[in-house]
Amino acid sequence: MEAWARKGAVRLPGWLDRRLSRVATEPRGKASEPTPSPSTGPVHATVVHGFVRSPEGEPVGSATLTLLTPAGHQLDRVESLADGSYILAAPAAGPYLLLTTSPGYEPWTHRITIGPEATVHDLTLTEETVDAVN
Repeated sequence: MEAWARKGAVRLPGWLDRRLSRVATEPRGKASEPTPSPSTGPVHATVVHGFVRSPEGEPVGSATLTLLTPAGHQLDRVESLADGSYILAAPAAGPYLLLTTSPGYEPWTHRITIGPEATVHDLTLTEETVDAVN
C-alpha cells in the first residue's frame, strides 16, 4: 500500500488540498437538502478513490465517475486515468451515490459510504450486452 494511503498518513497533493477546501466551503444547494454528515459540527472534506477495472482485471481509462448526494445532486465528476485510477472529493463523510459510465460497459450506480478519512472503492464494470434484433 502506498504511504499516502495508510490510515493516519494521508498526504494530499496541493491541487487536491485546494479542491477539498473549496468543496468544504461552497454552499450546498437548497437549505432543505439533507447533508450527508449526521453531525452538527464543522464540515470536514474527504475523498473516495480507487481503480476502475474490466471483468478481466484490465484498467478502464476515461470512465466517467460522478459522485451524487442521496437526493441526486452532483458533487464531483472525474474521468479515470489510463491506469483506471480515480479520486473524487466529498464535502463530508456519509452516504453517497457513485455513478460510473464508460463506452462498451453497462452504466453502474452504487450506494457507498465515505468515511472521515480517504475511502478506497475499486470498481469492476460489466461489459455491455447487445440485444439481437430479429
